[in-house]
Amino acid sequence: MGHAPARRTFVLLLFATACSSAPRCSGPVTDHFDGQTFRNLGPYDQPSGRDFVRWQLSGRGKPWPGWVERLPDPSPPSRVESGLRITMINHATTLVQMDGVNLVTDPVWSDGVGPVPWLGPRRHKAVGVAFDALPTVHVVLISHDHYDHLDLPTLRRLAARDRPVIFAGLGTAALLAHDGIPGAVDLDWWQTSTAIPGLAITFAPAQHWSQRSLDDRDTVLWGSFFVKGRESSVFYAGDTGWGPHFAAVRRRLGAPTAAILPIGAYEPRWFMRNQHIDPAEAVKAHLVLGAGLSVGVHWGTFDLSDEAIGAPARAFRRAARRAGLPAGAAVPLDNGQWVTAP
Repeated sequence: MGHAPARRTFVLLLFATACSSAPRCSGPVTDHFDGQTFRNLGPYDQPSGRDFVRWQLSGRGKPWPGWVERLPDPSPPSRVESGLRITMINHATTLVQMDGVNLVTDPVWSDGVGPVPWLGPRRHKAVGVAFDALPTVHVVLISHDHYDHLDLPTLRRLAARDRPVIFAGLGTAALLAHDGIPGAVDLDWWQTSTAIPGLAITFAPAQHWSQRSLDDRDTVLWGSFFVKGRESSVFYAGDTGWGPHFAAVRRRLGAPTAAILPIGAYEPRWFMRNQHIDPAEAVKAHLVLGAGLSVGVHWGTFDLSDEAIGAPARAFRRAARRAGLPAGAAVPLDNGQWVTAP
């Protein structure tokens, strides 16, 4: 079989859904905002609707198994005071523990991601840490508004249980408040918040786009995060194609102790290359960033593109070897697995 029907339905519904009534971002014109919509730092060629139909009709997607068994690893500690611990939850959701603070990136604990709970890509693998086994979450980092990264049911659960501080790109706070989750903190690219004691959280560029309905394309800012603590730092790339932002992050914020990089949803390259790096580009990003450790995420849970379920992990390991990286410097994490760094 080719592309998963759930993925087709999800994307088609995204473009057919009713116009959004959520508030729009407004503000001064900048190098990445024209007063109405945001844009990338470098040249960006977004595939057209015709390109999408061509891709979907190609029938070249590798079939995924219906379900992959994955027993959750032991529950994470309640907090980590020294060093850095990164636990893979699923997709782009990770638990980052540093300096006594628990941060979660793009949290998704739902069984499916889409405009409505029953329609959209369904998970093929369980979360690596059950929601009830998750320690108290102090901070949530949202890279952009796509349904597989901004999952409202999960955010409502976290808000009700832990009341974390949510950081995201410009326009996201209004979107969340519109859907019953007030109090998020909007950040522009290169803006830093020190609202969490001991941490400097900077929203940095990424090469991507935003959209949740027919009429809100690029009205919410997408990006990445650089979190600097007392001794360690972590860079979370979000969803991104290759662009000048990796070098800019290194130049402006320094080399991170660890980088969390997307390695999946990259085929076919002619369609995905501007919006998603592939595993070899993730290794290139590791080198440009000067990261001490890079972990590969965004693979193996939701079928969003043409590659086989385990292909990103194999390709990431292979690219790391070809680049001559030391063993353990660039590793793909499966759901539930974790690594530590000084």
